[in-house]
Amino acid sequence: MLELHDVSRQFGGLAALSGVNMLVPRGRVVGLIGPNGAGKTTLINLISGLDHPTGGTITLGGTPIHGLPPHQIARRGIARTYQNIRMFADLTALENLLVAQHAQGKASALEALIFAPRYRSEEKALRDHARHLLERFHLADKADQRAGNLPYGDQRRLEIARALATRPALMLLDEPTAGMNPIETEELGEQILRLREDGITVLVIEHDMALIAQVCQEVYVLNFGQIIAHGTHEAIKANPLVVQAYLGEEEEETGGAA
Repeated sequence: MLELHDVSRQFGGLAALSGVNMLVPRGRVVGLIGPNGAGKTTLINLISGLDHPTGGTITLGGTPIHGLPPHQIARRGIARTYQNIRMFADLTALENLLVAQHAQGKASALEALIFAPRYRSEEKALRDHARHLLERFHLADKADQRAGNLPYGDQRRLEIARALATRPALMLLDEPTAGMNPIETEELGEQILRLREDGITVLVIEHDMALIAQVCQEVYVLNFGQIIAHGTHEAIKANPLVVQAYLGEEEEETGGAA
């Protein structure tokens, strides 16, 4: 579904990414791990159109998307979340999900102005879908609360719900459990698995290896801007290069929990 071939990104004389090859098959959950500064967020920015590669190609369903602006990539079926939460803090949780669906309505500005039947029907459908997502992510009772006032874990869930509101074919999750406790992380892992059951392809960037083990069918490891390993979670854990570059670092810092 998503394929990166020989993708590079140079910032002046610094190579943030170099010769990255990656395949994210349709209907799978694929993980991307690596130490801080490895280039993971740079990679997801290239896929989502916030940045553009200086070399190589990125294709979705065989069609090149590198170089397209973010809104065009989103319309092709790619949605993403951010390592640092980005939402409309002054809007309610429900309004955040309605904004995410702005491109799905077909009614004209005139129809909206005169509250024509098609506009009313579309508005009801969009609100129903938004409320369904709030229920799915256990946020129904917070529909009318300002997003900026929600607890951190709820904001994380709302951000994923907002991405899902765009009805994507591919979701890019950039450290979705950052700041969550183990119970919240496990519950979010169940939501990610449900995305796969719904036929949505997922690329997950994470530091939490428990989540990677829970949801990912295969894992890529990025270090100093290059892919150094690819395989199942178990194979990755046993790879000496990965242990040295990433997992070994985590064991040293956390006392061996991986």
